[in-house]
Amino acid sequence: MNILFVGPYRQEDEWGRKSRAILQALQKTDHSVTARPLFLTENLVYNQYMEKAEFVTNEEYDVLIQFTLQPHVVYDGNVKKRIGIFNTETLPHEIARGHLTKELLMDEIWVDSPQLEVALYNTIQNYNPNIKVKAIPPLLDLTNLPAQAGGSITAGDPDLKDRFIFYYIGNLLEEKSGFKETFLAYMTSFTHKDAVVLLCASEVAGNQNELENVLGQYQASVGNFRNNNERPLFKIVGGQGGGIHVGERVALHCDGNCMVSPNYSIATNSIVLEAAMYQSTPIVNKGNASYEWWGEENLWGVDSYEELCLTLQRPVPYRFTAGELWHKPIIKSLQKVMRDVYINKFERDKKIAANAKLRSNFETACLNVEEDSQ
Repeated sequence: MNILFVGPYRQEDEWGRKSRAILQALQKTDHSVTARPLFLTENLVYNQYMEKAEFVTNEEYDVLIQFTLQPHVVYDGNVKKRIGIFNTETLPHEIARGHLTKELLMDEIWVDSPQLEVALYNTIQNYNPNIKVKAIPPLLDLTNLPAQAGGSITAGDPDLKDRFIFYYIGNLLEEKSGFKETFLAYMTSFTHKDAVVLLCASEVAGNQNELENVLGQYQASVGNFRNNNERPLFKIVGGQGGGIHVGERVALHCDGNCMVSPNYSIATNSIVLEAAMYQSTPIVNKGNASYEWWGEENLWGVDSYEELCLTLQRPVPYRFTAGELWHKPIIKSLQKVMRDVYINKFERDKKIAANAKLRSNFETACLNVEEDSQ
């Protein structure tokens, strides 16, 4: 079939990473794949690589696949099948039909979470029983992810010698990122006597003063739990002049022992997939799609609970509302898991061995499009 893929594959962010992974998986099939970029945001460094699918043209297309935010989806009546991939991060709870307008234009909807597949299917069936919902496995763009890091982000820092390195990569100021829970669990699980460190790297450029204020608030919320000189080592690394870049990210994966990412999101996070591939045995919410697919064989799971999406930080007005659910990590469970990771080398080694197979799995992953029509 002739497939037209539209997505933000030239963006250097999570949308871009996932978009490139989807496009590459489509190109591993026998279909003819044409790609056209779209841009979901401004103020980004765009990836200027040569994309061969942009030079593939066909007079007609059988399938249109769009990976984007729902407001940007279009309906094309000239194709046989319309597939929408929306990187949905929450579970539907009480979503009104009016908030599903663009989803209802699709013939198929692809998500990366089995639990979301079931929940979204049950919701969509109330309005259009002909729409298919399918869960697709984790995908990863390996283009800029070498087998070995080209450098070290921790070398030359004597404070880090002989320490077990926990690390976090994400938006340090975003509520749903899970950074607050990571910071609090770490600070209350360890002391200065433990040979550990938590390294944190922001994926986006941020305000240093704002970050310091937030960290002060988090620390104050603990109360007089420990004296300042009894706290475990904590450092901000990477991202000089902006967010951490891919080379620093790979170096941190290779230097670190365990990535911590108790994000509230249901969707997979490509940086977590990277960390697992580099065998750093990530900690994630049990409600996250990566844990659904891989479980304890590859990851450490943190107990979480479903909660209404009550937040002021939403990308569009009708998403991340009280009509949806996300998974919030239980800090007490995260404390226990972080201690287990630090102490239990036997379990770490088992997960490292399992994760050693992931690169070859990502290299061969493909997305097949079934040939049917309306």
